[in-house]
Amino acid sequence: MNSESRQQTAEAFIFVKEENMSIRYRPLAKQAMVLRSHADEDHPGNIIYAEGIDYVVDYDRGVIRRTEQSRIPDWSRHELYGQTVFDHTVFKNCSNREYTVYGDYVYENDPFTDGFVAPDSGNRAGVERWLSKLQTGDERSIVVFGDSISAGGEASEEKFMYFNRVHQFLTSRYPRSRIRLLNKSVGGETSKDGKNRIQRDVIPLHPDLVIIGFGMNDQNKYGEGVGVSPEDFESNLCQMIEAVKKLDNSDLVLVTPCLPNTKWWYASGLTGRYAEIIRRLGREYGVGVADVTAVWEQELAAGKSAESLLLNNINHPNDYGHWLYFQAFVPLLHKPADQHEETPHICF
Repeated sequence: MNSESRQQTAEAFIFVKEENMSIRYRPLAKQAMVLRSHADEDHPGNIIYAEGIDYVVDYDRGVIRRTEQSRIPDWSRHELYGQTVFDHTVFKNCSNREYTVYGDYVYENDPFTDGFVAPDSGNRAGVERWLSKLQTGDERSIVVFGDSISAGGEASEEKFMYFNRVHQFLTSRYPRSRIRLLNKSVGGETSKDGKNRIQRDVIPLHPDLVIIGFGMNDQNKYGEGVGVSPEDFESNLCQMIEAVKKLDNSDLVLVTPCLPNTKWWYASGLTGRYAEIIRRLGREYGVGVADVTAVWEQELAAGKSAESLLLNNINHPNDYGHWLYFQAFVPLLHKPADQHEETPHICF
């Protein structure tokens, strides 16, 4: 692979009949695109699909489709196929697990169309102390605090969970570091639950870095309202930020949520509003922000479907989705000299 090309590993796809599906980047024909059934290329149950038999790639247009006789699962057989709006409580199985396949390919590195959200220099300043600590060789700790996504929801293996990718990245970039990762996330929680738990579950640990990820359940639509209003969400998040800052020696990264499936009955359409609150508080308090919402919006704008990013088809990312979460952290975690390096794709 030359300096002008990059490797995309384990990009997720959902195929419908013989319809063309967008590839995130336009693959180079000089190295054939490979599809398999699992994100982990070493998974013992992997099925390796054959190009020209199971799928066809249009390298010029950057699209891919399954063939009529393909072994690749056809999402048109999913019970949610054709539904414009769905309530997950009504259907037996909303999951995309049986239909998600993963692809590897090489693409040309185009700085104008490739890559992710440009880092906000004000955000990175919020984790400078943490990055400096990693160079001492002393043991340091990270506490992850959030909802089911931050608990690792829907990742097929622990190593694919976004926070474990962050941990592995830091360990590789700072080989002298000794980093202890503690996860205090609880599925189904909102920022209100986080506000109520932080003094008990996070503050006594005196972590060097706290990662806070709430918002997905806050935005859920219930009747005429949402789980937690944007105003209350801001208040709850402020209280959590201030609790961490009072420790005086802890850095903080706030995580904006991915976008739920817009066809899901409980999706309020307000995720962007919650994300903007997180961004603004990051600027006001001078703490880091991993802007997953913006990264996710780029994926959708590039033609990726919600189904290809969400394993439960509702609001939990698949393995590729967890990689997107990790990508939102990368601008914050690079050493200054690394800013112009290729964005890493951590493979396991």
